[in-house]
Amino acid sequence: MAISNNPLMKGVRGSINKQIVYREFFGKQIVSAHPDMSGVKFSLKQLRQQDRMKQANIEVRAILNDEQKRNEAQLRLNVQRNRLRSALLSEVLLRIGKEK
Repeated sequence: MAISNNPLMKGVRGSINKQIVYREFFGKQIVSAHPDMSGVKFSLKQLRQQDRMKQANIEVRAILNDEQKRNEAQLRLNVQRNRLRSALLSEVLLRIGKEK
């Protein structure tokens, strides 16, 4: 981990090509290697939540790709177009949670 004082990278956060990560920590910009998450063992609850999220994203994508369903959802949820994805995701996740 190194502290960066490069003015070109000021305010930059995120990873570059999954090799270098820029993050801010206590007001200083830190440069580090991309973390290796290949050995992480997820709990059963985490795996269930990941499956729930995958299913919800598939349903949301299907709604957003169909113009008629997208317009109906926007009217039903009473949100702006740029907030529709998150509102749909919340709605679908709640429904999936009640089903199980």
